[in-house]
Amino acid sequence: MKGDIQRAARLFKDFREIPARRAKRVSIDLPKALAPMGPCEFIGYMTTHRGKVKLYIHEFAPGSRPLLAAGSKPGQLFLVGNRFKVTARGITDLDARGREIEEAPSRYRVERIR
Repeated sequence: MKGDIQRAARLFKDFREIPARRAKRVSIDLPKALAPMGPCEFIGYMTTHRGKVKLYIHEFAPGSRPLLAAGSKPGQLFLVGNRFKVTARGITDLDARGREIEEAPSRYRVERIR
């Protein structure tokens, strides 16, 4: 448990470039079955990086795309499987040998909705 918190704090610091101020143990109710929704082509999220709030959009490379699946309870969405990890750069795709894939050109036009 303590090791998990330390690893999460280190990942937070690597990505956000500031130390984690607090850590919290959370309980997650993992369902025994999921409803598959389809491959996740990209994911967008807001985060603070270098002191500024930014919108990040990560487009998964072919072969790295996880399955987006829903649990039966409210608020349960999961990215399941495939080849990616979270690093200081954010979500990083991996090739079949586990090597990081450099960012590919965008296949989508994404507009921010206000």
